[in-house]
Amino acid sequence: MSPKLDYRDQAIAKYLPYLKEAQKRLFHVIAVFIGGGALGFIYYQPIIKTIMHLFNLEGINLVLTSPYQFIDLAVSSGVLTGLSVSLPLLGFYLIRFISPALRAKEYRLLVRLYPVSLILFVVGFAFGAWIIQFIISLYTQVSADFAVENLWDLSGFLRQIISTGILMALVFQLPIVLSGLIQLHVLSPLSLKRSRRYIYTAILILVALLPPNDIVSLTILTIPPLLLFELTLIFNRSYV
Repeated sequence: MSPKLDYRDQAIAKYLPYLKEAQKRLFHVIAVFIGGGALGFIYYQPIIKTIMHLFNLEGINLVLTSPYQFIDLAVSSGVLTGLSVSLPLLGFYLIRFISPALRAKEYRLLVRLYPVSLILFVVGFAFGAWIIQFIISLYTQVSADFAVENLWDLSGFLRQIISTGILMALVFQLPIVLSGLIQLHVLSPLSLKRSRRYIYTAILILVALLPPNDIVSLTILTIPPLLLFELTLIFNRSYV
């Protein structure tokens, strides 16, 4: 056997237990996603009714444009439920999996930031959903003033809520990413302050790509990322 092959076998033998452990954890996450997705798929009617009730869709007629849209609604409900229960578990497993490769300081930082990341994800999703609610109230009032009837596609409406909510939840991870980089001394608050104009520009471009694309929504969506960026600098001002 050549030395090259022997070295490769040793490397495989060394990392094989970690790969098996990662595979097992991944199967757990997939099982939880499938279980949560199945519940969301089965009980999609009460889930969607709850969403409609929360959004107070008075003055809006929601319609289905195809008999097969019931399947789309059930699938959307299942995916949303499955992600809600499996993503926190996936993050927990990732932290445990990479912990042997981290220094003690890096591990403590990750453990400290992860709960905050989950909270910001929920807050970001709720903020994205609130934006949709705000636009609904605004446009419904305008339609009532002009005596125009509102007919909205139910599947498209739910997709708008999910997409906007998830995208805003990801945007709300900005403080976690920046705080981690600052506390690991990859970035410094001073360098971020000096690059503020470019960061603001990048945030504006990012928000412009998010749905919905009307001027009112874009104005409101721009405020949280800018505030989060400035709050991140304040909370990490001691790291130089």
